[in-house]
Amino acid sequence: MKNIFLIALLLISASCSTTPVTGNKAFLLTSSETENQQGEDAYKEILSKEKEVKGTPEARMVEEIGKRIAAVANQPDFKWEFRTLQSDEPNAFCLPGGKVAVYTGIFKYAKNEAGLATVMGHEIGHAIARHGGQRMSQQMATNAALAGLAVVGLSKMDNTKKTVVMAALGAGATYGIILPFSRKHETEADEIGLVLMSKAGYDPRESVNFWDRFSQASAGKAPPEFLSTHPNSTNRRDHLRELLPKVLPDYENSAKLGIGKNL
Repeated sequence: MKNIFLIALLLISASCSTTPVTGNKAFLLTSSETENQQGEDAYKEILSKEKEVKGTPEARMVEEIGKRIAAVANQPDFKWEFRTLQSDEPNAFCLPGGKVAVYTGIFKYAKNEAGLATVMGHEIGHAIARHGGQRMSQQMATNAALAGLAVVGLSKMDNTKKTVVMAALGAGATYGIILPFSRKHETEADEIGLVLMSKAGYDPRESVNFWDRFSQASAGKAPPEFLSTHPNSTNRRDHLRELLPKVLPDYENSAKLGIGKNL
């Protein structure tokens, strides 16, 4: 009964915010402060369990790309961090508050800086759009048992709730549960990422090439986790191509880096 009452209060106080870049409306029961704190807590926990790669050309590239994208992301409340984690899994994530990690398994698909900026821009797009907060809000609105996720820190949660929060924030693969973003969220993150990489000076046309490489690599076999939890790669490639006329002026007005260095 207490949880149901809490949900009612949250629904009453819920706000519809406007997503940066796309201008789409978002239903949120969580505060950005809570999301960012949970993102920071989750990041620390992940880093304590994963093997970080430091000092390599690839790790430096991740940090350089991240800093360039952060410079155009207009998120003054984010405490940006960019880490490279050792894993064959072709994946990456950005937790609320700007906590970014890239797995080494994605490098062979990225091929170059612009390809990697495609991936990182997409993941950062999720954080900027507060998709993790939106997913938690949806769960809170439909499940009384999870009502406290908006206000309770990770350290005070039982393991079940913690796992759900980690998945909602976008770090689910590490904790054995995948909670895919909706196709709407994935498409929105693609668009935000394309704008960010263009403003950061990376040729947005390489995003189309990246998804060609990524989809071809999985042809005839089970797709990598990063691909299986996302919309059809051919459709998203075609959508990115349709968006190119919108973002090419941003690229032309940037300190153009093209596709950058090869990985």
